[in-house]
Parts: sequence; structure tokens; C-alpha cells
Amino acid sequence: MSSRPACPICGSGELVAFAGRAEARCAVCDALERHRELAREMRELLREGDGRQALEAGPASPRVFGEFLRERGWRYLSIDQSRSGHPSDSRDVGFIDREADLCDLSFLAHGTIELVIAQHVIEEIPAFETALAEIARVLSPRGTALLEIPYDPRLKRSERHSPGRYGNVWRFGADLPSVVRRHFAHAEPVLLQEGSYKGRLLVCGHDR
Repeated sequence: MSSRPACPICGSGELVAFAGRAEARCAVCDALERHRELAREMRELLREGDGRQALEAGPASPRVFGEFLRERGWRYLSIDQSRSGHPSDSRDVGFIDREADLCDLSFLAHGTIELVIAQHVIEEIPAFETALAEIARVLSPRGTALLEIPYDPRLKRSERHSPGRYGNVWRFGADLPSVVRRHFAHAEPVLLQEGSYKGRLLVCGHDR
């Protein structure tokens, strides 16, 4: 049994190895470090949905974050481009609510979503700025988009490349935050760190 704090998503204390990282995945809900840290860092934001609409792209499991948010009063909708996952990273996501591409959220009205979660999704999208524009379009004036997009501040400019192990086609660099801010009034970085994992969450919105 892990000595780490219980998973903030399901309450389990049982963490197992994943992708070469010890105690990376929750054995009960499949949450990885990035999911657990988002739940910790954004706990006040996620605490009470009060019937507001949440959208998650590329969810990890039914619990992360669907059941978690529904229990807190959010009207939750999960999407992925396919119920079989990405061609370069196939997985069963038959539990999603709708097959959809982040570049086309035309089934959602302008300014109707209060919360968007997309972790390690944007780097898989060739026309990623179209996806950012769509997220910005559906986000309400006081809504929040939580976008975890890996980027290397040492790389001056982002680079497009052939699909990698997980279907990633972008290696983002120091220019990423300014690109994201073309679509949102603010995009504030928050460090996510648990064990050997480090990630950057961009907390984005229209209302300063």
C-alpha cells in the first residue's frame, strides 16, 4: 500500500506503476499523476457545479472526471475523436458521451460551457489553433478552460512532426502560452507535480 495521500478522485490509496513510473496510476479509478494533481490544485473550482456544464476531451476513465464531476453537481459531457482512441494510441473509450473533434464543436452553442478539461490532447491535433478557437468559442464569459499542454520553454518555437508514440504531432515551445492567449484573455500556468511527474496546466478564461 502506498504511503502517499489517497487519490483525490476516488479516495483509494493504492497506486501502481505505469509507463516506467512507480505509483503513477490509481489502481481503482485509473487516474494518473496529472489527473490527481489537477483535482488537488483546482479543488475549489471543481467543488460545486450547481448545474453548470462541463466538457472534457479525452477522458481517462468513467470516474476521471465524469463521475467525479457529476457527483459535485456538474452537467458533464465527455468527447473523444473515436471510441477506440487515437490510431497511434488505441484504447477503449466506449464510455464517452459523444464522438467529436475538438476542431468542430458546432453541436455546442457559443458561451455555454463553464468548465473545459483537456489534458495531453492539444498536442495530438494538427490544426491545434482551430481547437483552441473552438474551446474559446464555447467557453462562457466567466468559464475556465484547464488545458494541460506539454511544452519545453527551452525550445524557442513550436515544431510540427510526424505522429509520435501517443499520436502527438506537435512539440510545443516557449511560444505556446502567447499562442494560447490569442484565444483567451488570460492563460495562467500552474505547475502539476507528483513524484517524478511534472506538467504545466494553463488555466484559461475570458474574464480577467
